Amino acid sequence: MNPEEFDQKLTEKIKEAKIAPKPRWHFLLKDYVVWVAGALALLIGAAAVSVMIYLLKNNGWELREETHKSVIEFFLLTLPYFWIIFLGIFVFILYYNLKHTKKGYRYPVWLIALAGVLSSIILGSIFFLFGLGQRIDNVLGQSAPLYEIVMNRQLSFWFNPEEGRLAGIIISEVDDGNFYLVDSAGDDWQVLGRNSGSDSRSPDFLKAGEPINLIGQILEDKKFRADIIRPLVPGRGFFTRPKIRQNRAHCFDDICLPPLPPSANMIPGNLIPENPPPGNPVR
Repeated sequence: MNPEEFDQKLTEKIKEAKIAPKPRWHFLLKDYVVWVAGALALLIGAAAVSVMIYLLKNNGWELREETHKSVIEFFLLTLPYFWIIFLGIFVFILYYNLKHTKKGYRYPVWLIALAGVLSSIILGSIFFLFGLGQRIDNVLGQSAPLYEIVMNRQLSFWFNPEEGRLAGIIISEVDDGNFYLVDSAGDDWQVLGRNSGSDSRSPDFLKAGEPINLIGQILEDKKFRADIIRPLVPGRGFFTRPKIRQNRAHCFDDICLPPLPPSANMIPGNLIPENPPPGNPVR
């Protein structure tokens, strides 16, 4: 078949199939969509990094020895696996979109993945400095299902009274180191702290409405002796959930406590301050 016959047959095929060239804006739109999707994946991955930094920074490393866990065991029990997987998914989305750009095919997989991870870490660190990690954790803590099991495993780790760890929110006034607390499951506890004497003041974070971590031991049913008390940082939003909020009176034996009153420095409709108070563990 000579070139003229080939061109003629090709022209006939194109006419039969009604093939028409796509306008330039189709290709431009596709490129824009790819780049926008890649940028969104990068931003979401960076947000995940900011939450990871927030969780790891406030992991309670200073109390690791008090929990009788090795460094490796403590790290593995509190590692934010959900956010690591979440970051991995969006790095893959970023890679997929960059591969479909005009020049994306030129770059190897490892280079795009490394660039995506490093970009997410740098941008996520900036987000963390602006408080985004804390805000995301608070929002998810207020309503996300399985938050304490999947998204913030620190709560599950610290809520283990049988092993001497308890987390909850104070629901009464602190009297010489003693107070009442409701845990993450909505159960009430009477906490006996170490009496520090009438001349000593309790730290600022030890007051009604504050989520805290405790290390100690169970004395009897729903009574806990606290040897170390520390302000709870990640997971504070979790204690604004309806099953934990104090909309009823609490009774212990013959003593009934009134519902926790609202405070001016608390988030409207919630029980916790927007920013966690500074404070060292109380021993």
